[in-house]
Amino acid sequence: MGYEAIKFKEFEFWYYRFSRGEFDLDYDVGSIISNLELSNLHNDAIEKIIEKCDLKEQLTLRKVSKDLRSLVDKQKIAYKSIHIHLMDSHIFCVYNDKKVVYASENWDENKQHGGFDNKKSFTIRGEDYVEIALNDLSIALNNPKLRLDKLIVSYYYNDRMRLFRLNSLLQHLNHQIHVKELSVQANVPEDIHKNLLSILPCLKPKELVNIGVFVEDPDDWVPEQALKCVKEIANLEQWKQAEELTLDLFNLFPLEFVMNFKRFDIFTSGLDEDFLMNLRDLFSMSTNFQSCTVGTYGILSSCTEYLESVCERMKSGDPSVVLYHCKIPENSSKIFEFKVDYNEYQIDIEKKNF
Repeated sequence: MGYEAIKFKEFEFWYYRFSRGEFDLDYDVGSIISNLELSNLHNDAIEKIIEKCDLKEQLTLRKVSKDLRSLVDKQKIAYKSIHIHLMDSHIFCVYNDKKVVYASENWDENKQHGGFDNKKSFTIRGEDYVEIALNDLSIALNNPKLRLDKLIVSYYYNDRMRLFRLNSLLQHLNHQIHVKELSVQANVPEDIHKNLLSILPCLKPKELVNIGVFVEDPDDWVPEQALKCVKEIANLEQWKQAEELTLDLFNLFPLEFVMNFKRFDIFTSGLDEDFLMNLRDLFSMSTNFQSCTVGTYGILSSCTEYLESVCERMKSGDPSVVLYHCKIPENSSKIFEFKVDYNEYQIDIEKKNF
């Protein structure tokens, strides 16, 4: 061997051979120490390797060759949650707890990211990053065995949603997706309604338990124009059979279209007498209502003033909590319990037996 450099694997082979007392330097070691490459492995072995890879590694492997892409896609990763956030300059997705950023080659990752933490994320760059992101989502959503606990679709630029073509992807699936909780976040109510109308039919009825809707700009709101769309949403089985509604704009849907829900989570910047009266009227008319949590950053004292006038104050045993019981009109066997929690800045409303 002289002064020639050798690879470690070859050195290792000769070391152990000499240690066994085998000193034949003419021994042909070519076939023994040749590097084993991925292309030499049987598909079963490659699939085992892919199975051990995390999401980032699997996404990288998909881009090596068509054969590897096919093998990766066969794995059908067991996603439990998928978050899709469409930003003006990039797309931010979270598959389970794995963060992936899809962006152009010149995207500046040091700029603001719309409130999302892109740290510890895997960035995929390319001028066709929108198509890449859509393709990755297509792989996940095309799995008929997919069972999602949560699906979040968030966008604040309607052009982004249109260009991304997520709705088209969902509508071309040959199956309905199993999703327990759907959250749609948009800039204006009109976009919320349009996308609920296109996304909900693609989800399996009865499996969908919670529907969440969040609006960035609630002032941009024309109820008359939205009524037709809201009626169509309310006629969908997915809407009718869901049990919980989470929202930050209570008048996003007329009261008659939310009577089917059992539980409500409402976030509001302020509580007043009219708001509580609307809640009381809704819950009094609904035979399905069980409970509601109203979270607020506003002052709760104005609410207690109204409740004092229409309810009976009860002992709570906690100085930070005030309890009220209110009789339900035309139902002598049931009452509403209003629990005003000053520490949590929220009101819990529950229907109880009298």
